[in-house]
Amino acid sequence: MAAMNWECSYCGTFTTINDGDSTDDHAMLNLQSKHGAVKLRVFSVSCPNPNCRELSIDLVIRNFSHPAQRQMQWGSIVHQHRLWPEGKVMPLPVSIPEAIQKTYREAVLVLPVSGAASAALSRRCLQGIVRDYFEIPQNRRGDLGAELSFVKDKINSQVWDDIQAVRGVGDIGAHMDKNVDVIIDVDPNEAALLIGLIEELFKVWYIERDRRKEHSSQLKALLDGKRTQQKNAKIAAKVDPDSAAG
Repeated sequence: MAAMNWECSYCGTFTTINDGDSTDDHAMLNLQSKHGAVKLRVFSVSCPNPNCRELSIDLVIRNFSHPAQRQMQWGSIVHQHRLWPEGKVMPLPVSIPEAIQKTYREAVLVLPVSGAASAALSRRCLQGIVRDYFEIPQNRRGDLGAELSFVKDKINSQVWDDIQAVRGVGDIGAHMDKNVDVIIDVDPNEAALLIGLIEELFKVWYIERDRRKEHSSQLKALLDGKRTQQKNAKIAAKVDPDSAAG
C-alpha cells in the first residue's frame, strides 16, 4: 500500500501511514445474496505515535466484478463502518469532569444511529459544561436558558450564538412537537455540527485554561529559580567579599 495521510481517532495525531503501520485484508462474502459479488475489506492501522499506538479498524463491503473475470474491478460501496473505535472521540484532559466526558462520548457514538439522540446528548453536555466551567451556584441551576443568561456577559458573542443553536436543536431532538403529526428530525450531519461546537468549547475553555495555568506555573517556577540564584549569589558575596569583588 502506498503511503497515505491519516489522523488518529484516539490521540488526534496527523501523520503518514506506511506499510508497516497498516494491514489491508479482503474476504469474499457469500454470492447467493441479492448483493451478488461483494467483498469485505478489513483495514487496520496502528497509530505511529509512540505515546498512543492504539488500533483503528474500518470495515467496508464493496461490489466487485464477477470472480470469473481475469482482473477484478471494484464497484460501489454497499456499506462501511468504523469498528474500532466506534466513533471519533476527541481526547480530553482530566480537568474536564468525567460526567461531561461520558455524555460527550455518548453523543459521538450514537451519532450514526440517531441524529436526534446525539443532538439531545450534546445539549445535555452543553449544560454540564456551562455549570462546571462557570461554577453556576446550586440556587441558579435548573433551566439551561436561565443558566446561560446568568453567564451571558462572560461569553463571546459569536460563541453565544453558536451555543443557542446547540440548545435549540438539542431541544428539538429531545422533545416531540406539540403537534404530534409534525416530526422534526435531526440528521447525523446536523448533529455532527453540534458535536463540533462542544469540542470547540472544550478547546477554548478547558484546554486553553489548562495551557494558561501551565504557562503561569512555568513562569512562576522560572522567577522563583532566578530569585533563589540571586539570593545565593548575595550570600556567597557576603561570605567571600574578595571573590565577589574579583
